[in-house]
This record gives sequence, structure tokens and C-alpha cells, in this order.
Amino acid sequence: MQMLNLAGVTGELKLRGGENSASVFFEKGNLTFAGIENRPIKLGEYLVRKGLIPQSALDEALKKRTAGRKRIGALLVEAGHIEETGLRRAIVDQIKDVIYEIVRWQKGSFSFHRDRKPSRQEILIDIPLDHLVLEGLKRLDEERENSK
Repeated sequence: MQMLNLAGVTGELKLRGGENSASVFFEKGNLTFAGIENRPIKLGEYLVRKGLIPQSALDEALKKRTAGRKRIGALLVEAGHIEETGLRRAIVDQIKDVIYEIVRWQKGSFSFHRDRKPSRQEILIDIPLDHLVLEGLKRLDEERENSK
């Protein structure tokens, strides 16, 4: 990830580790989006757990989603259950969690696909990659210390 960041490339880094896979997208070397296949918690559930929306709002959005193609976050913003800035913060937090999870992987493989961009992603981010990797390593060290 750091090499792609320094090289200033645009594309998708596909990572496979054990039973899981992830995609990390870069635009001119900047991290713009990351997603993981077996995500432990989806965006709507995350918003409910953090107390940002009530469960009833998520249920309502899920019903509307089956009728259309809009994303859960967009439906929640349209219905006035959350502001776009709050939704953006939650998505950024989830993207950070993906990077933190990837840093924990001990084994795996990767491939890079130049000029590939996230599909249907409405909210892109610009987070300094070095800070994320360092935070992920710090969390990993803390986990190891706590397990001793």
C-alpha cells in the first residue's frame, strides 16, 4: 500500500487473506476507498450501534431499498435520519476499520489493477495512508500486549 501511495498510481489493490478479501482504491496515490468482503458489520448496523440513527430508521430504509437501487446511506440522508456529514464520518470510520483489519493479516496474496475505480461509491475519502497503517500497527501491538 505504501509503495502505491508513493508511486502516485490510480487503481485497485485486491488483497486476499485466509477466508477474506479486500479492495483498496487509490487515486494518484491517495487512498479513496476500501472495502472488505466479509465485513463484520454493515453500514446501517454500524449507524444503529453508534447511536447515530434508530433501528426503526434502518428498517424503513431497508424496506425502501428493496424497491429501488439507492444505497442505504443515501436513503437515510433523504429521509432526514442522518446528515450527510455524519454519514461521511461513519463511512470514513468503516474504511479505517478495513485498513486496520488488513494490517492484521499474517498471510495472503495481492494484485493491482491500474486505473480501476470503485463502482457506485458516492462518498470517497482522502485519508493519509501512513497514519492509517501506523494506527493499525499500533492497535495490533496493543492486542498482542493485552493477550499476554
